[in-house]
Amino acid sequence: MTTAPPPQENAGLTSLVEIVVAPASAFDRLAEKQTWGWAFIAASVLTIVTSLASGPVQQHLARLIMERGIAASTNAQQLAAARAVFSITAKFSEFAWVFSPIGVFVSVGIVTVVLLLCNALLSGKATFKQLWCASMNVFAVISIGSLIASIVLALRGPDAFTSEMDIFRNSLSLAAVIPTANIKLAGLLASFTPFTLWALWLNALLMQRIARLAAPKAWAAALVVLLIPALFAAGFARQIPAASNGTPPTTSASASP
Repeated sequence: MTTAPPPQENAGLTSLVEIVVAPASAFDRLAEKQTWGWAFIAASVLTIVTSLASGPVQQHLARLIMERGIAASTNAQQLAAARAVFSITAKFSEFAWVFSPIGVFVSVGIVTVVLLLCNALLSGKATFKQLWCASMNVFAVISIGSLIASIVLALRGPDAFTSEMDIFRNSLSLAAVIPTANIKLAGLLASFTPFTLWALWLNALLMQRIARLAAPKAWAAALVVLLIPALFAAGFARQIPAASNGTPPTTSASASP
């Protein structure tokens, strides 16, 4: 059994750095001394910058969706409702970055609960606090990947995207290398990126070092954590409705596989 290093005053920052360079040591430390403050700060800053960088593209697509909805309205009541929703959505999207830290809490909380259930079902030894702190540190890795993806979108510019499929095909994921016209499948493939696979390995290692699970069980738990958001992404992926005048939306250069 590996002996965890003695607690240090900067244990939280050390664990955050070691998640990248020496994850086994980081998880051994987190098993003994649960810290998550530095990881939360890092993840929050990264997600805020991510939201700001990808905001113009997301707002552009939201505007397209609402404009098509308004155009498809068949009576004055539907038109008024569509315009009201569009107005609220537009105002909210401008300040979405403010809620990024809350998103970090929610995301880490969901992952922690899933890992805790796997820990219980597979006879693991981890506690909620241990899994929460470790998951918060792992989330920093996911946040780095999200930031890089948002920079790619920002460099292309909003006008390069006319649908969610354009985002999938320009992502650093399997959706960019496996051509498909199925929006659901593209959403699923887009969930498999170098960073989500990195997180998969980290979660498997986490469950081995902290929950004391055998490798097959640890990998099974990590796969559950990966597949749940992937399935949700596939389920919520949808095409922007076609224009009511029968004219198809302009296809960006990025739309071709």
